[in-house]
Amino acid sequence: MTSLTDFYDEGGENKHFAEEFVQLAHSGNWEIAKDHWTRTVQAFGNRVQELEKLSKKKARQEAERLALSFCKTLAQDRKCWACIVG
Repeated sequence: MTSLTDFYDEGGENKHFAEEFVQLAHSGNWEIAKDHWTRTVQAFGNRVQELEKLSKKKARQEAERLALSFCKTLAQDRKCWACIVG
């Protein structure tokens, strides 16, 4: 799984996402943000039935893509799915 640090190091839009997810959604706490990123990707992986038809690698990539899109939207509103669900 791509980590928040990996996103940050990639630069561009991915760096911007990592910054927003950490700064806006988690008040600058990288450790909580990293944990919540992992939990969100895992939640998508466990709940999206269409992923069962894919190879493990493709399913992981798709879960990550879905989580990234979801987290980007929430972070802009200073929210995080993992923070909300506890």
